[in-house]
Amino acid sequence: MTCDIQQVFPATEMTMLSRTLYAALAAGAAAGVLLFVLQSWTTLPLIHQAERYETAQAPVHPHSHANEPSDNPLVRAACSTVGDVLVGVGFGMLLAAMYALSGKSGPVPGVLWGLAGFATFHLGPALVVPPSIPGLELAALSIRQAAWLIAAFCTSLGLTIFAFGPKAVKIGGLLLLFLPCVLFRFLIPVSGSDIPSPALSALEHLFIVYVLGDFLLFWLVLGAISGWMFQSSADLRTGLATWSEGRLGT
Repeated sequence: MTCDIQQVFPATEMTMLSRTLYAALAAGAAAGVLLFVLQSWTTLPLIHQAERYETAQAPVHPHSHANEPSDNPLVRAACSTVGDVLVGVGFGMLLAAMYALSGKSGPVPGVLWGLAGFATFHLGPALVVPPSIPGLELAALSIRQAAWLIAAFCTSLGLTIFAFGPKAVKIGGLLLLFLPCVLFRFLIPVSGSDIPSPALSALEHLFIVYVLGDFLLFWLVLGAISGWMFQSSADLRTGLATWSEGRLGT
């Protein structure tokens, strides 16, 4: 019977890989476009404002970006959109893998996994290495990258232990969440020098809020859509298989 079903309906046999790609591509594209729209309204104007401030502070610069293609608004928009969609697809594949491993999918599990992704890749690292605008003196790039990686790793591991570990080690997961803050705020500070002006300071604080808000909405939409599509693909496969069995049985 199984062989007959597969011969009659070969196109309905959706493997786990195809379900993962289906959910990741569709949800990632939708969430990536949403992220681009949000950034266009929130963070990009702040970046341009900070760039104007930086130019005013240093009018004589060794090189100029006036003739670079990236200054073309259409080229910038296209590159930003493609980049955001690729980010969405990549994170969508990660979420789909979590659905496959956990055996739970749907909008609600998707939103929960999305919140975990936001905490791991954005909220946790932002507590140590916050998003920055042009015109600020920051720590060395290698130090900030190392701090970001450690914060992301500790956040993901801490959330995993707290969510899935036995009760005896859950407190260890919570402590692990705060470890990067203690390490890089007090023992090995990675923040740069003081912000040169109150106006730039207000701009930076607003930029951080917008960045985190944009990515929070991005992860919520990505999780909800990918979870729903991953579940719907499984339901479609089950329904077609049941229908084909009934047809062959008659």
